[in-house]
Amino acid sequence: MKIKHSLALLVLAVHAVLSGQDIILENYPEGTDFWVVIPYNMVKFKLGDALAHYQLALEIRDQTKNIVYSADTDLAVPKSDWLKDTALPYAFKKALKPGKYQVLLRLKNLSLGDKYDLKRTFIIGDNYTEIGQAYFIATKEGIEFIPPAAEKQAPAADSWSIRQKFTTAVDSIHVSVGDSIISYISPAKEIRADITTFLRNAPKAPVKISFYEHNIRYVMDPFLYDQWFSYNARYSFEEQIEQLRYIANQNEWNSLRKIPEELYPEVIEKFWSVHDPSPGTLRNETRESFYQRVVVADERYTIHKRLKGWKSDRGRIYIKYGEPDEIHSEVHPIDMYPYIVWIYYSRNLEFEFADTGGFGQYKLRNKDEEY
Repeated sequence: MKIKHSLALLVLAVHAVLSGQDIILENYPEGTDFWVVIPYNMVKFKLGDALAHYQLALEIRDQTKNIVYSADTDLAVPKSDWLKDTALPYAFKKALKPGKYQVLLRLKNLSLGDKYDLKRTFIIGDNYTEIGQAYFIATKEGIEFIPPAAEKQAPAADSWSIRQKFTTAVDSIHVSVGDSIISYISPAKEIRADITTFLRNAPKAPVKISFYEHNIRYVMDPFLYDQWFSYNARYSFEEQIEQLRYIANQNEWNSLRKIPEELYPEVIEKFWSVHDPSPGTLRNETRESFYQRVVVADERYTIHKRLKGWKSDRGRIYIKYGEPDEIHSEVHPIDMYPYIVWIYYSRNLEFEFADTGGFGQYKLRNKDEEY
């Protein structure tokens, strides 16, 4: 079965476990679907309020800068512990002709006034999305949300469903929840599988979607949310290029640093296509791991706004090499600066960081070891 990827408006490959984006685009004969995925953890509440009021606005312009589509909706998001680490999905639809477009997204907090703006370009081609994302949608108290991938069992909810569109002609589709299976014979366009009963009986059961075409089986996981999907919301394309310096070889970096700003999205895509350990499959594990490390490094090692965690020495080493095998530290050594030692036994590497300023900014002392 030849699978064409969905397009992500943040110009990232879309696959069973997404590389990281807020908007997903899927193109079908009846129109183009825009899925806006909002991490719940980025929602801000006014002190004392149980609801956060937002306005979500989407505007699409063609190559001549004319507005071809605009839509907005008001959101009332409740303050709830069960929504933590989830994502809130919102869908828009518009029929678009083949061509190049620019999307502008604004998420504005109507209570606090802060806003998040996103502007990206995308291309609609002559081909349609053959198999779209299999969205895992949970519903509780009338609110739809996408559960976190980190959960080992079904989240507390009133109902669960799998929603998926496709244009390829398949013999059958099977949604399995453990040993229980819902089958669709010769389905057309879309499935909506209610898996509530199955998950209530077996909340830890894995959920899989299988497509059969002429005795060829294609298996995929449902789309679940992960914290590092907010990668593009956190980092500009300029920052993403700078981050690639950590893993690019000298020739690659010499090329990357000369790229004009308008080509950043295309160049980033090409870089990751070259560094795909499993080309031809839907996942790029190297890219996923890199995004996750950048986000984790930022959260762990940011000291103040002027020095983001991914720019720090510990952040850089973490992004390049991952979790150390062993850590030694001394906060109050005698006649020495506070220090931390990271050891990577499999790589035969050891890095020593010292807090020479006394403000928690640990700097790498043995930089030669890094290279």
